[in-house]
Amino acid sequence: MTIARQLAGNLLAFSRQAFPQAAYAQARTAIIDTLGVTLAGGVQDGSRKLRAVIVPSAATGNSRVFGTDLKLNALDAALLNGVSSHLLDFDDSNSWLHGHISVAVLPALLALADELDINGEAVLRAYITGYETAVRMGKAVSPFQYRHGWHPTTTVGVFAGVAACAVALDLNEEQTATALAMTASLASGIKSNFGTETKALAVGQAARSAVMACKLAKEDFSAGANAFEHHQGYFHVYNGQANVDPLPLMENWDATPFILDTVKSNNYKYFPCCYAILSPLDGVLALREETGLQPHEIEHIEVKVHPIRFPHINIPQPENPLAGKFSLHYCVARAFVTGTLTLDDFIDDARFQDPATQTLMQNVTLERHDEEITHSAFVTLTTVDGRQFALRVAGARGSSPSIPLPDNLIEQKFLDCASRILPAAEAQALYHRLLQDDFR
Repeated sequence: MTIARQLAGNLLAFSRQAFPQAAYAQARTAIIDTLGVTLAGGVQDGSRKLRAVIVPSAATGNSRVFGTDLKLNALDAALLNGVSSHLLDFDDSNSWLHGHISVAVLPALLALADELDINGEAVLRAYITGYETAVRMGKAVSPFQYRHGWHPTTTVGVFAGVAACAVALDLNEEQTATALAMTASLASGIKSNFGTETKALAVGQAARSAVMACKLAKEDFSAGANAFEHHQGYFHVYNGQANVDPLPLMENWDATPFILDTVKSNNYKYFPCCYAILSPLDGVLALREETGLQPHEIEHIEVKVHPIRFPHINIPQPENPLAGKFSLHYCVARAFVTGTLTLDDFIDDARFQDPATQTLMQNVTLERHDEEITHSAFVTLTTVDGRQFALRVAGARGSSPSIPLPDNLIEQKFLDCASRILPAAEAQALYHRLLQDDFR
């Protein structure tokens, strides 16, 4: 049996099980968090630019474009919502995938859900299946792809989008295998576009590709049966055959669903920047509060992170606020100056050019530490009069059960994001509707 066929059979069998209520609760939280950042992302310049290109030639349909009054065909709605969901880089991430699971699944799934008129448990079940597929694909091919320069949210996560769409469309095993094999040629995304609107564009394109592959498979479109294991197939081309472990895809998926994994669960962002920067930010802000130091009293801020996190956040001089999302130097300096980070710090050029922030940026350095723990970070403040204050951060808030998220963070974050486009009362009403699994 080919890997695509084995993977298809496993994910479909997984989708039919009786999931515990805790799994539905985790899926519901992820959907609420993602819809909030999608609404906020929909009013950004990147989303407007894309709509200006796509909408004039897009066929209408039943699929919502969030944050607008538009209803388009599922393919184009998935593209537009996918870009909006990731444009602010405020969506959840996952260490098994080494990327962002929810934006790899939900824009495609919700576009199809609108078209198919499915809601509630059916959406949650498809999301949980997409989540499981994302984790297992991540275990099979990451972190090699992440280290090699691929963006796993798109090159790996696209298969999770296919899994969710296959469940929503009620594809059979052969059709699902075909959609997965087809997607092996559609997977794309490289890390050199981090800090630009193209990072989100690749997420939108992955969502569109997932919908398209499943729809084509239902029409008996053909794809190579050995698209994964072929000597010029996905595994060899993206990973080199020695850097792949297909066992997580081919073994029985009868263990506890990964959405309930407490070791590498979904990591929700409380600051709208690269997740790799959150642990250092916790350390910097803790020392800021502990010492009461002001920016002009700081001679040097030294940060150390795991080597896997170092390359894409080592940007001492970001070109603009959006690029600042991946600059440890900007995020640390801005947070020390203001005591927090907000969406506007990555949108408003005046905040980005703030003299105190720009001055402190020059005194921030980033190094690699030698711990195996990828979440940990070390922060050292040195004052102009020679005092030093140091802190080790085990991980960002929410990265493990021992470091929980602040109470009500998801609700407050959703309301903050949704209120950028909706009146406060409507945002609150939408939040409570989502709690009842009404995703329409």
